[in-house]
Parts: sequence; structure tokens; C-alpha cells
Amino acid sequence: MAQDRRITKTKTAIREAYFSILKENSSAKITVTEIANRANIDRKTFYLHYDSPEALMEEFYKNLVNDFLLILEKNDFFDRSFDVLSLFQSLNALVQRDIDLYRHIAKMPSYAFFWEEIKDIVKSVAIEAMSDGVNIPRDELELSAEFYFAGLIAAYLKWLRNEVNLTETEVVNILGTASFYGFHKLLQKK
Repeated sequence: MAQDRRITKTKTAIREAYFSILKENSSAKITVTEIANRANIDRKTFYLHYDSPEALMEEFYKNLVNDFLLILEKNDFFDRSFDVLSLFQSLNALVQRDIDLYRHIAKMPSYAFFWEEIKDIVKSVAIEAMSDGVNIPRDELELSAEFYFAGLIAAYLKWLRNEVNLTETEVVNILGTASFYGFHKLLQKK
């Protein structure tokens, strides 16, 4: 059933107000009053749609996770053995929608759970895809996948925060090489 256009318009105004405040403010706490004032609505109108600013973020994350899974699917992430390029293309397709917002979120420790969720999604998908093709105990696969994907997401965040002066392609190549060869490739260059 389609949602009433007025409801959609009001929720859009609320989300836009919240995220514009978030981009301007490094504080983790954004009040309903701030959001309502920016969205040009009453506080009561906010509460008709959301219980709290946290509920707004929860809706945002749920939608983002669904969008991320769709993008991974579109980039054939699920149909091949793990590909660093496919992961980065998928992440970039997601964050390019509002790169400034995601760069800001990447810098805020209070939003680390978001990136943890992204890592967990990719890890669980990869484990399911690989579990039939490898002959190692499930705990060993789980631990190896945690190590691998935690590192990839941490490296992606360094790039997203502009902490490294590398292009996306350079990052993908470095991480792809490190993923495949480990530190052995680096030690051979010495």
C-alpha cells in the first residue's frame, strides 16, 4: 500500500533536517527540538512519525542495509569468490549518494556501530558463500573472516576519512594484493 504523499513529504523533511544538523555538528546528541525547528514542523509532528532521533537513525540504517545488500547483489558479490573490487564498488555506490554525510559519519566514534554492521553483513555473506567450498571448522572460518573483513572495512574507513592520500583504485589494488598474498608480498619488496 502506498504511503500518503504528505506523510512521505514530512518524513523526508525530518530526515533531511536531521542529517543537515548531523553534518554541521560533531555532537552525537541531536534533539527533537533541533530537528523540528530545522524541518519547520512542530515537535508533535515529529512524534507522529518517530519515537526519537534514535528511531530515525534506526530506520535510516535498516534502509541502508537493505540498499547495501541490493548493491552487493547488483555487483555480483554473492555469485563469485570474494572480490575486494566488488566490495569497494558496492560501498562506494552506497556512500556516493551523500559522500559528505558518510565522511562525517566515518569520523564520529558514536557511529562506529554502523560500520560494524556493514562489516558483519559482508562477513556473514562471505562465510555462507564459502562454507561449502572450504574444509575447515566453522569457528576457524568465522575467525579468519572476522580478521579479513575487519581489516578491509578499517582500511576503507581510513580512505573515506581522507587519512590516506590514495585513489580508490590504488586502495583496491593494495588491499587486493594484501588479501591474496598477506605480508609476504610486502616483505619481498625489501
